[in-house]
Amino acid sequence: MNLQILPLLLKETRFRWVVHLLTVCLIAFVVSLLVTQGSLNRSAEDKVNELTHKLGRGMLVVPEDTDLQQFYLMRYGAETMPEDYSDRIESSHLGKHIQVIEPRLYGNLTVQGMDVILVGRRLQFPVSSDSRHELVVIGSGLARRLGLSSGDNLVVNNHKLRVFAIVDPPPKGYDMAIFAPLKTAQRILGTPGRINALHLSGCWCELDVPALAAKVESILPGTMAITVDGMAKAQIEIKSTMEQYSVIFWIAGGVLVTASIAFLLFYLIHKGRREIGLLLSIGMSPGRIVIKNIIISVATAVAGALAGYILSIPLMSQAGRMFMRVSLSPSAQVLPWLVAVITGAALLASFIPSWYISRLDPTKLLREE
Repeated sequence: MNLQILPLLLKETRFRWVVHLLTVCLIAFVVSLLVTQGSLNRSAEDKVNELTHKLGRGMLVVPEDTDLQQFYLMRYGAETMPEDYSDRIESSHLGKHIQVIEPRLYGNLTVQGMDVILVGRRLQFPVSSDSRHELVVIGSGLARRLGLSSGDNLVVNNHKLRVFAIVDPPPKGYDMAIFAPLKTAQRILGTPGRINALHLSGCWCELDVPALAAKVESILPGTMAITVDGMAKAQIEIKSTMEQYSVIFWIAGGVLVTASIAFLLFYLIHKGRREIGLLLSIGMSPGRIVIKNIIISVATAVAGALAGYILSIPLMSQAGRMFMRVSLSPSAQVLPWLVAVITGAALLASFIPSWYISRLDPTKLLREE
């Protein structure tokens, strides 16, 4: 008897993959928005605390396309700005407020199979009698790894360098760094006349620092000026916006998830009435049919939740870049709560219709088209 009903069962399930896929996609979209909303404020706050701690009381000016998270992780991109921006800001009306203007060019290199950070800055060394080698300073970690001492030679990107001194201990994070004059770094990286950072500092206690940053950006087109106050202000604005719409987001998301699962079950039950009738007629208990539909609903909901969490990763990254120019990541703490809520919604949406249809007369179900 089972062999006789197999073709019918297969025929009745053809449409289900599309329905399941659409339901999973809808749930994934809703969950991705909920995860993004729930994670954005916490991730933004953590990232602000991290960046402002590193930034201190100064101002950092970088090209506007710079990913600050990658920048502070010492992974530098190809974004640069003109070297003369330092002279432009010094000669502007803001120059009287800025005591230190330090242009820098950062880059990532591979030297003898090791990852090295190149820091180009305004350094002055004694005039060397050997014009074939340019003088640099290196971190103690790099010196140990390469077995170098003061006065030794080093070749980097076909440029001949000589170690003038070894920094021990080096600044935090620069154990594997080469500190070179700005012009030398530009030649090594192939970016003549370019920099990718301006470090500014001054006595700004009585100034409107965010306004000062905006003026710096207007004087230096294509840049963004990052300050502690600016980062904190961005975080406060994000937090306020997220709190304002938090309840609406979660209520709407819960309704959409529950409705999508309910729609899936009603659609499957409507299309599968004959299948249910067949299963009942061959002796399957109503309870097993209810459990079967609940498992389908919960599996669909969980699949949608996981897919939504994965989808929230690029959404979070885009939101972070849009608001703060850093890449943010979704909080893993949100996922268990969402899975629990969505599982509850799946149970609620699947139990009642499944229980109702499993109590109908099998012969009536088999007669319906």
